[in-house]
Amino acid sequence: MLKKVKKAAMNQAMKLMSNPKVGKLLSDPRVMNAITKGFEVHGQIRNSVEGKLRTLADSLNLVSKEELSNITSKLNQVETSVGDLVAKVEEVTKKRVVRKKKKTSEPKS
Repeated sequence: MLKKVKKAAMNQAMKLMSNPKVGKLLSDPRVMNAITKGFEVHGQIRNSVEGKLRTLADSLNLVSKEELSNITSKLNQVETSVGDLVAKVEEVTKKRVVRKKKKTSEPKS
């Protein structure tokens, strides 16, 4: 659903950009300065909100996205290591079983 909305928005933006009136408007330095200023303000607001959310999450003892990502990554590493260790233990166990079978099957003299 979101992909369809993004695609439709992109198609509309491309149609809009091909309009000569829009091209003329975008060539005006005042308009470009206003757009640039808008992006700067957007970034400042976003940083402010993210900072406040981080502070709130810390005060509520919640995990941030970065911390969750780090925890997930570490957990994946641990799972891989445990899997490797299990495989090694199984391999060693099989070798011991084979040795025991050989010893018990050898005739005693």
